[in-house]
Amino acid sequence: MIRPVPRALALTLGVLAGAAQLVLATPASAASSTYYVDCSAATNGSGTQASPLNSMPAANAVALTAGDSVLFKRGTTCEGQLYAHYSGTVNSPVTYGSYGTGAAAHIDANGNYAAVWLKNASYVTVQDLELTAPGDNTTARRGVWAQAVDSGDLTGVTLQRLDIHDVRGVLPAKTGGSAASGKYAGASGGIVVEGLGTTTPSAFKGLRIADNTIHTVDRAGIYFWSNWCRRADLVGFWTSLCTAAWHPHSGTVVEDNTLTDIGGDGLVVKTSSDVLVQRNDLDGFNERAGSVNAGMWTANSDYVTFQYNRSAHGNTTADGQGYDVDHSTNHVTFQYNVSHDNDGGFFLLCPYGADVPGQSKDFVIRYNLSVNDHARTFQVCGGGLVRGQIYDNTIQLPDDANHLIVTEGATKDGALDVAFTNNLVRGASSSTSALWTLNDSAFRIDHNLISGAPVPPTATATVTAAPLLAAPSTTSSDPDDFTLLAGSPALGAGTAIAGNGGRDFFGTAPASPPSIGFHEGN
Repeated sequence: MIRPVPRALALTLGVLAGAAQLVLATPASAASSTYYVDCSAATNGSGTQASPLNSMPAANAVALTAGDSVLFKRGTTCEGQLYAHYSGTVNSPVTYGSYGTGAAAHIDANGNYAAVWLKNASYVTVQDLELTAPGDNTTARRGVWAQAVDSGDLTGVTLQRLDIHDVRGVLPAKTGGSAASGKYAGASGGIVVEGLGTTTPSAFKGLRIADNTIHTVDRAGIYFWSNWCRRADLVGFWTSLCTAAWHPHSGTVVEDNTLTDIGGDGLVVKTSSDVLVQRNDLDGFNERAGSVNAGMWTANSDYVTFQYNRSAHGNTTADGQGYDVDHSTNHVTFQYNVSHDNDGGFFLLCPYGADVPGQSKDFVIRYNLSVNDHARTFQVCGGGLVRGQIYDNTIQLPDDANHLIVTEGATKDGALDVAFTNNLVRGASSSTSALWTLNDSAFRIDHNLISGAPVPPTATATVTAAPLLAAPSTTSSDPDDFTLLAGSPALGAGTAIAGNGGRDFFGTAPASPPSIGFHEGN
């Protein structure tokens, strides 16, 4: 039996249905707003393009919601620190950028710690701005300072198309401080990313840093840090720096950035996992720090890939290598990169302790080109390397007497579990005096082409004939000049390596057997 609905209830349901229709007719969210800032304007306006805000304090005072934008007028300069602390959503980020025509708007930190301070915010895009942070190299300075502090994980942050320069942060050469001055927590540099706090594990997830120009900055170009970095793999001397359990930045992409005239380290990934660093160009690092700095490197991190990068003109032999697999790392890959004219050499491998935490494990260095890298091609610190693979690289030695091809400081025999395979090493006029200061029996040297340079006594299946390259020299870093010519003894002279990446530097699949060096040939 169907019972009739009482009239009072029917009226109530009708009212509710009408209210529901009204609710459905209301937009899901308020329309986004754009706030315009022209710091050359004489008076402070309402934030419209016709009546713009005219100062950084006025811009920072605006409460933003998802989809909102704050745009600075091109061709003008605003002094002060932009404080980006409002979150957007996955489809409606909060955006900071420029409007109008001409050069990107300029934000001068003017004595503040950073030109842009992005703190505890997700789904934020900072783009198309010129950023400077002048200083005297004694106080921390950054172009962009991205922080996650007891915030939980922050997602969807993009830093792109920024021109960052004249960031004058802490440098040991200027302060007289230790080699670590300006690094770790509170680091100085062009873009500094930090995870900090004590109560809530905090990190950036899916951060993208792309298409930026970073030049004339101190100390680092791009630098990652987190104090959420304690784990079993951690090297001992970091226990005072790592105050919280392991919670790394992850899913980061750093690509297509140009870095020049960097005071210290070029591009450093620490306490991170699942990171891609590709197509970045670094020319000139450790220009002013006067301490240990390298080009592109990673420490206390897992599953980091560096590929299609260039690292050149490092100015020190205290480190100073183009690339570095540092301590407490697992599954790090360097492939398809170019290194040239670095005072400290091509590659640093810097684990700590053969029998204590801090080893470098399961790393791969393949299909790279090194030209005229000085001091030493590979330097190994006094620690343990586990399941390391160095294969199919092409190395043009410098014209330096007594160059060190591989030098190691391992504390005991058997600490360097490394396979050095299918590498092409070409000597220059002075390379007959080059040295292998390598005593570890676990470092295996097999199926390499070593021409015009000494062959270590432990090496097996070595080819010593001239490699027949297109136009090799110590003055060209053009990869095409180091390709194999027809008839090269390197063609098909290598040994098969499982999981070889499926392509050489130029995109060709390795044959069976493969060639020696970074070029498979025809």
